[in-house]
Amino acid sequence: MVRTFIIIIGLILASSVLADSTDVHSIGYKLEKIEKGWNRLELDDNLLMNMSSINTYIRINLIDSTNDTLEVPFIIESSKEQDSSVRIPVEIINKTTKDDRNYYTLVADSTQIISNLEFSFSGRNNLGKASLEGSNNRKDWVMISDSLLFVDRINNHQKISSRTIYDLQTLYKYYRLSTEDTKSNLKSVFYEKIFSTNPKYRKVQINHLKYRTDKKKNRTIYRFGLNGRLPIHYMMMDIENKYDYNRNANLFALTDSFQTDKGIKYNYKLIETFKFSTDDSTNYTFSFPDHYQYYKLVIENGNDPPLKIKRMTAYRHEYFLKARFDREGEGYIKIAEKGRIPYYEIEKFKSRIPKDMNEMKLGDKLEVQISREEVEPVLEDKLWLWIIMLFSVLAIGYFTVKISKEEKKK
Repeated sequence: MVRTFIIIIGLILASSVLADSTDVHSIGYKLEKIEKGWNRLELDDNLLMNMSSINTYIRINLIDSTNDTLEVPFIIESSKEQDSSVRIPVEIINKTTKDDRNYYTLVADSTQIISNLEFSFSGRNNLGKASLEGSNNRKDWVMISDSLLFVDRINNHQKISSRTIYDLQTLYKYYRLSTEDTKSNLKSVFYEKIFSTNPKYRKVQINHLKYRTDKKKNRTIYRFGLNGRLPIHYMMMDIENKYDYNRNANLFALTDSFQTDKGIKYNYKLIETFKFSTDDSTNYTFSFPDHYQYYKLVIENGNDPPLKIKRMTAYRHEYFLKARFDREGEGYIKIAEKGRIPYYEIEKFKSRIPKDMNEMKLGDKLEVQISREEVEPVLEDKLWLWIIMLFSVLAIGYFTVKISKEEKKK
């Protein structure tokens, strides 16, 4: 009995190990026109088609002059997230010197929440410690921060000037800056105002738009496909019917299919629910992150005549990958069909990433192999395997002790 149990557990574990060693579907490209510092790459349809979602596995590596392979940190931003900004000057209305410190009084737009302030000084580079206060009447001052440090420093290949205060989120009319360096003068102050802009879209080609009406269930079913697995974030539908209507609709995506005795069985996943109404626009925005190739739109007609969609147009967001190369060398990108996108600490400092950067390009396609162990962390995605192993050890120990006791009785 124990021997049989051990053999079964061994077969289960062996099959799991063999499954984990199997390579996942992956694709790689050489990156061209890379410069030291920040670089940007637009993710086109060919790249997106090889991803199950925008959050799937991506790695960027750099081979430097010493033949070392380095992992390059990056972030992915969509056109939905790209708001425009403008630098607005803050007026300096007063300056005083007291107790070996300079005090500057500033006046800002009291209706605008200020998230950062950028200071420019004349004179020495290292100004030392400073503090910032806020007020709405120039009488009652509230300390915002008394531990500011204005310095210049060199970080890797670039000079960083620490003269911008981030993440303020304050709403005061007046600000008072105090510096311990009396030999430098404050020349100008700016804050950044963010303007929300309409997202930029890329058109997605819709193929084979077909429909049928299910008279028994009083609904119309439209089926369509894309050139590959791509996201849909915006759709425009041209309804042919001229009368008023108000219908519920469900958008499904094809997840998989398999052969049965009665034919091919299709599995669909509900991804969006919305309404068709003459009182609203027939343009719709979607936010689901997964990529699919085939879709099904089901319109509930009730007892009314079916709706006819004359034309359907789909769009997706623009996606940009922004990477920081700290050394020179040859870079390449590899993408797996499954897995998770890595997290880098630059995600916390998006506001400090420069707006203007070098545009890198995709080069030759590369043969890359990515194992399941690389895209699926064992502790997270194979927890069940560790549970089976623990259960197996406990079970084998229990049966061993039990058999030993029975043999002693004999």
